[in-house]
Amino acid sequence: MNLYREKPFLKRLFLIPIYFLPILMGLTSSYQIVPLFTVLLSILLWLSTCWSYKARILLSLKEAKKRPTLILYKEKLCEIRNGTFEWNKTKFLVDGTRLSPNISKNFGFFKKHSEPLVDPNLLAKYNKNYFKIESPSFTKLFAQHAVSPFFVFQIFCGILWCLDEYVYQAIFTIVMLFLIEAGLVFQRIINFKQFRTMNHSSIKIQMEDGAERDSLDLYPGDVIKISENIRLPCDVLLLKGSCAVNEAMLSGESVPLTKEDIQDVEDSRILDIQKDKKHVLFAGTDIVKIERNILAYVLYTGFDTQQGELIKKMMSSEEVSVNDKEAFGFIALLLAFAVVAGGYTWREGLRMGKSAYKIFLEVILIITNVVPTELPLELSMAVNSCVKSLMDRGVFCLEPFRIPLAGKVEVCCFDKTGTLTETRMEVNDVKHANRFTVDILRNCHTLIAIEGKLTGDPLEIGVNQYLTSIFLSKDEDACEDSCKDACSKNHVQNNEEDGGKSTQITKDSINFFDSVRNSLHTQYSILKKYLFSSEIKRMTVVGESNKNVFVAMKGAPEVVQDFLKVIPESYSDYKKYAEDGFRVIALAYKPYSKKTVWDRSDVEKDLIFSGFVLFRCRLKENARETIRDLKESGHRVVMITGDNLLTAQSVANQLGIEGKGVEGESIDQALKEHFLEYSIFARADPNHKEAILALYNKLGMHTLMCGDGTNDVGALKTAHIGVALVEASSKKNTSSDTSSTYITPQQKILRRLEQELNEATSVKMGDASVAAPFTAKTGSLESILDIIRQGRSALVTTIQMYKILGLNALVNAFSLSVLDCMGIRFGEVQLVAAGILVAFAFMFLTASQPLKEISKKRPLSNIFNPYILLSVALQVSVHIASYFVVLRRIKPSSDTFEDKFKPSLLNTSLFYLSTAQQLSTFLVNYIGRPFRESLLENKKLSGCLLALFAFILYLIFEINTDFNNMMEVVSLGDLKSFLLYVIGTDILLCFVLEKLCFYAFLL
Repeated sequence: MNLYREKPFLKRLFLIPIYFLPILMGLTSSYQIVPLFTVLLSILLWLSTCWSYKARILLSLKEAKKRPTLILYKEKLCEIRNGTFEWNKTKFLVDGTRLSPNISKNFGFFKKHSEPLVDPNLLAKYNKNYFKIESPSFTKLFAQHAVSPFFVFQIFCGILWCLDEYVYQAIFTIVMLFLIEAGLVFQRIINFKQFRTMNHSSIKIQMEDGAERDSLDLYPGDVIKISENIRLPCDVLLLKGSCAVNEAMLSGESVPLTKEDIQDVEDSRILDIQKDKKHVLFAGTDIVKIERNILAYVLYTGFDTQQGELIKKMMSSEEVSVNDKEAFGFIALLLAFAVVAGGYTWREGLRMGKSAYKIFLEVILIITNVVPTELPLELSMAVNSCVKSLMDRGVFCLEPFRIPLAGKVEVCCFDKTGTLTETRMEVNDVKHANRFTVDILRNCHTLIAIEGKLTGDPLEIGVNQYLTSIFLSKDEDACEDSCKDACSKNHVQNNEEDGGKSTQITKDSINFFDSVRNSLHTQYSILKKYLFSSEIKRMTVVGESNKNVFVAMKGAPEVVQDFLKVIPESYSDYKKYAEDGFRVIALAYKPYSKKTVWDRSDVEKDLIFSGFVLFRCRLKENARETIRDLKESGHRVVMITGDNLLTAQSVANQLGIEGKGVEGESIDQALKEHFLEYSIFARADPNHKEAILALYNKLGMHTLMCGDGTNDVGALKTAHIGVALVEASSKKNTSSDTSSTYITPQQKILRRLEQELNEATSVKMGDASVAAPFTAKTGSLESILDIIRQGRSALVTTIQMYKILGLNALVNAFSLSVLDCMGIRFGEVQLVAAGILVAFAFMFLTASQPLKEISKKRPLSNIFNPYILLSVALQVSVHIASYFVVLRRIKPSSDTFEDKFKPSLLNTSLFYLSTAQQLSTFLVNYIGRPFRESLLENKKLSGCLLALFAFILYLIFEINTDFNNMMEVVSLGDLKSFLLYVIGTDILLCFVLEKLCFYAFLL
């Protein structure tokens, strides 16, 4: 690690030019130029220390092994305090070791918690447990903006305009620049204040020994007790106890999640915080229900927590950057043209006998005006406009720089459950039920009752609603009739979709209704629970009723069959049910005996098959339309699901997703051979999902992944565009409403049942949105189309901006070189007035809205292509030719060769032509349909261009002579028609050449 200290101020190398100033003054007679450029050189060297860490090290620092104050880490100089430094809100020791606990320990380590997690000598160097977000003052933030390269460059350009006697133009430019930067600074201050509100409040926490401590003073390795519902101040591992938490702070998803302790986890297994989330409570989440008092081990505090990582991500994406190779290549090309123009100006200036100072100033003006200093601001405005549009539609973006990438997406991958199909599921039927089926359904779940309402896994909510329709029946006959009616309704509703394959009430259903009715007064207690996970695809509980202990399991049919003592012949029926589009859950049961120590392998062996529960997977609203629009716009649509292949293919057929399907372990082979033939990946685990996206990326395709679960996180991170689809919170996930004043005995039994349901889990673990750049809180697939629309709009705007700025820059270079050498100059008032109108045009250009229909034709993704280069070259040629046509008709008079502007027939004509050419760049190069609204539909931009055109005509036809005098233009007399002809021809030729290039290269 390289350590440094600041040199004494007078020994810093950026002062060297000033030290040599007396010597230089004695060697030259240029008493104006030498001091000016010597001071400017020193200022430039000092500014370089603000822009580059290498320049700062070279000019201002010295290496220091003793008492260093700065350290170089990942190309950033960080301040050293108390033997530590911070980089991106993460603390490190001076030797580069991250000051963060190593939690890769086995579970036995945490259970005993007899050894410290962190070296006690290092604990004093850890930050307190809060988010240290300083809200800098306006002055400090503005100073940071004021030394940025583009800001300095624009100020320098303003000074040059002053030296060239365009004082008002310079003042206008500098004032506008300060106002824009001040607005950006105020916005950043607001953002900092918003980040500070994310700090959790300080609360009193009880330690393991019973002592109380402020939550700000918690450190990794502390062991705490929690006995009441609180918002967690840190990430902790559950040693003992269980609870339900709301992780909406991290995900926006409000369904409570069950957390269980680590007592049954093997001591030798290593903690993996991503795979073991069911044992971890995260900072910022709310405990909504505690079943057993919690003993928890503090893992992370402050910015090391999941919430802290999210805040760091939000802070780092606060600004939109355009530091890409294409942008610098574009600027380099313009500079090459500027150098040629500058060389011409230098040669002509010497021939005309101009002073070296004047020639040098003109050359610098040409070079600086060719560089489009507004490019970063304009591109940022375009992207931020898309961010705002997405927010208005309920889509939130953490990484704005990804928005243009959405315009390049070729492959759209979707999870099935909760993404393509509804999260809420309805029980369609129970097949092959026996007398144990009800016991399994009433116990093998993770629902909890919060304020009298059930919440949890939507699949389990569906089961509960199905049972509730039976529990609330008034008598046995009514019960049976009610259940038959409910079942029939489900069948009738689905009759059109499944072709009437399941419209009859089976004997199994009748027997199942009887079992449900007979279990009405049975009380249950849970002795042991093994929660469901996507890796093992099953859940098991050990329950007790009437002193009879039993084991209940539910899960994927192909998984459950491995635990059955006998596999009946009818077991293969689940494949037919899946083919019909049902989601199938297998049930299994066995009598058992109470134990003091539970062995899961013994608990789950030799089970008895107890039926299939069939769930109807209803498609989400707009799912068919969204998939159809994606396919029609040329996108490849892929389904990646953890469900079985038959069900996935049924859903795919309904949606019109075409292509082969592959399942489970066969996915590994598909990743190696004929990969692009597959569009349906079933029984895909989280690693499969990530590998599929990675392979598409490797093949050079831009990818989008849309999911909502824990097993989607890796894929969401791997895709170019990761979208976490979060259900809207307005819907109620309750199984019943018992708010009526009269409560029947059956309702009392139901309420008691709900009180027994005491833990929760959810298909949609909330951290999906933490990992994804985009979070769609609408729960609708329409958000995917919104993201692609805005991505294409941003991409089109970017390409369009490069063209317009490039055209303006090249024409300006010609104007400042050839015309200036001829003594032709424009008035300050003219430049300011035209500049205001053009600035509004740029602003309205970035606000253009995308079309609802996504075109099959894709926008250009780079600026260096034959279409753009030829189009710009031809248009510049037309503009320059127009100048020469006017110069040929209106000869420069001898009195125009003056340094100061003087209104004349020639500069008035060229001012009109120049302004019209700026109008032409917007009019001709505007890209509307099929990607965005047309120019006529963009009312603000078309209105602004119309105002600019009216401004030109108003001056040409001398409607108000006083206004003409104020604009410093003279009467054209008989030349009006000629000039209008030149302007019209210029615009028409540019339009025709642009369209020819468009049709030649893009169609």
